[in-house]
Amino acid sequence: MDPITGIIVGLAVLASLGAGFGVGRATAPGDAEELAEVRGLVEANGAALVDVAEAAGKPVVIDAEIRDRLADTPPACVAEPLGLACQVQACWQYGQSAAQRPECGDIQDAYLARQACPEPKP
Repeated sequence: MDPITGIIVGLAVLASLGAGFGVGRATAPGDAEELAEVRGLVEANGAALVDVAEAAGKPVVIDAEIRDRLADTPPACVAEPLGLACQVQACWQYGQSAAQRPECGDIQDAYLARQACPEPKP
């Protein structure tokens, strides 16, 4: 169950408990005014729950600024932002667009040394 559904179900349970308590109290003689008030509260909560359910069903819209930032992030930096793969890809990416190109040789050598297969033992 996703969190939005859990929240909606929880609110519905609380509204039902409140309505049940209110109806139980309203059955006492002379409590017609309280019954009308509780009924109004239950209807208002029901409308609010419908609004929450409709809002949860709408798709998430990513604006242009967030989309640009995501496009600028090298793929290896999403999973491991401090790893060598991220450093190499960032160096390559920024080196393609920068006027003062960074030197990626040392980082690239360290990355390739880490990724290299060990020499077979005789």
